[in-house]
Amino acid sequence: MRIFLCIFFLLNLYNCASTNEEIIIPGNEINSKHIKSCTGRGSITSIGSINGRLSYNFMSQNDSLFCQFQDFLGRKVLLLWLTQDSIDAWNLIDNKKYNYSDVSSIIPILSVLNPNYLIKFLWGQEITSNQINNPNHANIEVKLGRNNKNNSIIDKATFIDKSNRQEFSIKIDSRVFNENYLDLKKYWKIILS
Repeated sequence: MRIFLCIFFLLNLYNCASTNEEIIIPGNEINSKHIKSCTGRGSITSIGSINGRLSYNFMSQNDSLFCQFQDFLGRKVLLLWLTQDSIDAWNLIDNKKYNYSDVSSIIPILSVLNPNYLIKFLWGQEITSNQINNPNHANIEVKLGRNNKNNSIIDKATFIDKSNRQEFSIKIDSRVFNENYLDLKKYWKIILS
């Protein structure tokens, strides 16, 4: 119950304190000097040893990302905090906290994909096979896509691990760029307290 109240308080505080100004970027360029944060929602799908689909909401800055995953009933099941070189996760169902070395059991692709590249992907930048830091990266194929062919911003990535017969897809349904700065470290500390 305490977790629910903290998350509810944070979301209300964020929504009341921000101006929620959406920035229209000419030519779909995301390198505008006015953009300080990005929020959105989407879904992840896993096929292989673990099959399933979770929806998520995210808040991001250029150097960090906070994700909240929900199951098909809308229950919050996982919180994820990424910085350029670290990953922390909290499984809310089992009340277990994971660090960078443990998180691969929850989201296997994060064990081979640098967190910085995942943050950049949620901002709309491309991920290539060369950015996968696994000695066997030749066995992992990356497919990128766009929901709108006229849009230059990437909103879907599929990682196919041919050696383990696993597939992991990240899809972004909506993304909003803002001029507001988000102190994501503060959100994470409040939730963990």
